[in-house]
Amino acid sequence: MRLRALLFCISVCFVNVASWAASPATPSTDFTIANPSHIPGATLQPGTYSIHVVNRLSDRVILKVDAANGSVHSMFIGISNNKIEKPAGNGAVNWANSPDGMTYIKGWYFPGSLSVVEFVYPKADAVALATSNPSKVPAVDPASEGKVTDNTLSQDDMQLLTLWLLSLEEVGPGGAPSIKAARYEMASASQKPAIKALPHTASWLPWVWLTGICSLIAAGTLRIAALQNATSAVEERQSLRE
Repeated sequence: MRLRALLFCISVCFVNVASWAASPATPSTDFTIANPSHIPGATLQPGTYSIHVVNRLSDRVILKVDAANGSVHSMFIGISNNKIEKPAGNGAVNWANSPDGMTYIKGWYFPGSLSVVEFVYPKADAVALATSNPSKVPAVDPASEGKVTDNTLSQDDMQLLTLWLLSLEEVGPGGAPSIKAARYEMASASQKPAIKALPHTASWLPWVWLTGICSLIAAGTLRIAALQNATSAVEERQSLRE
């Protein structure tokens, strides 16, 4: 019984290693929308799309949305925000109030993630959203940093852009509200610093080592079991002779 239990544990370990190695490093989700919806840098018409994480940085996530028919390929920045309530399933979280009557997607929740990834909008869209909503709106202003303002901005540039939080602020009694811009800071300064960027291709060497160790344990266990069976057979023959 002990041998069977040990073999079962080893097989479970091997299956877990295989599943960990096969799991995608960058989550991806397919989705369909019925009404036009804004995302940073593009307006999605009704149809089928996919969204996936291109890269993870210490303070931001690089996302990409592709249309199934090839009409849209939009890459933009997101930030993890655990203050946004997760939807019942995976999928989009929309801004409650729209500046122009159309849907603006606030962020996306990937299944199994710890928090919603909030979309970072260009300055003009972020100002309009901040004017219409009480929440702080993540924003970037590529033009102020000498970068292109269309959706041809490279991933390298996205890694260097300054992130801002825009909010509507009352200016004195009776004064007209104005937009306040504050530099984005990560939610917890006590977190261990993350690496600046994950490599695009991760090494399989740790999984190879772990799989090899599991295989050696399994082989050793089978060898011991064979020796025990041989010893038992010899003892049985000796007892029969006696």
